Amino acid sequence: MRGIVAGVMISLGVSGFALAQEAKIVELDTLNVRDVLYHLTGGGGNGLALIDELNGGVVLIDTKSAGWGEAVLEVIAQVTDLPVTTIVNTHAHPGHAGSNSEFPDVVDIIAHGNAAAAMARGNGDSNGLPTVTFNDRYGLLDDLDRIELYYFGPGHTDGDIVVVFPEKRVAYAGDLFPGRMAPVIDRANGGSGLAFPETLRAIVDTIGGVDRIISGHGPFPTTYAGRGRRERGTDRAWTGFLDWDDLSEYADFVRDFVAAVESAYESGRTPEAAAANLDLDARYAEYDLTDVGATVTALYAELDAR
Repeated sequence: MRGIVAGVMISLGVSGFALAQEAKIVELDTLNVRDVLYHLTGGGGNGLALIDELNGGVVLIDTKSAGWGEAVLEVIAQVTDLPVTTIVNTHAHPGHAGSNSEFPDVVDIIAHGNAAAAMARGNGDSNGLPTVTFNDRYGLLDDLDRIELYYFGPGHTDGDIVVVFPEKRVAYAGDLFPGRMAPVIDRANGGSGLAFPETLRAIVDTIGGVDRIISGHGPFPTTYAGRGRRERGTDRAWTGFLDWDDLSEYADFVRDFVAAVESAYESGRTPEAAAANLDLDARYAEYDLTDVGATVTALYAELDAR
């Protein structure tokens, strides 16, 4: 099973003359046809839903942008009649935590303490603040459905976590691994470009037993029975599921990216000049550097403050 789609039609008034219809579409893919962990796309960052039959609820990893809760509930209802009872937020940004309050049966919202503080400051959904916070590690459920949450330090923000399903050999890295692109650094919420490489390397070196990893954004086609495995070294390298080597390569990329920016800074180049001509290894040629200017600017500000 793959590609279940649910949409909610939203009526928008246009100067009193007409009504336009905007569809909010969420697509659900199974990660394994014999399992109960599902991948959700549309409406913000990637998300996951785990059907917890034993406890009679659904664990939702990230809730997407504000106003998308109904569409998420509709698509989940196509695979289970159980309510969403637990939310895990990988960090505080609205594209991942914006619909927290739109799930009426939720009992617990779990996030890192720094992410909870950011939500309280007005990030994410201020009406759906975390009820459970942690510092380094947190676990929930047992056996095949075990979920482990890890915090390794600042990067994208100072509250990003990695969600691991150890028995399913799956991990979700949120915007610590947004995709094949330059890192995004939110300094206002504790993000650190200088700490980012160390945080990513700690993830790679600490977590084991993961076969596939889901990035915070970007394509993640369903792959089951081995179908769709990426072809390493080709221009189709990111069309199948991502594996631990992809995360390790991204950790190398961020390390080299930060080093290139530091070198440009120390040589006196402006942020604009640095962004226009970063000295990066050829193996990163296919990375999307379209919005690299904002990342370079954030790194320059952090270097100024060092």
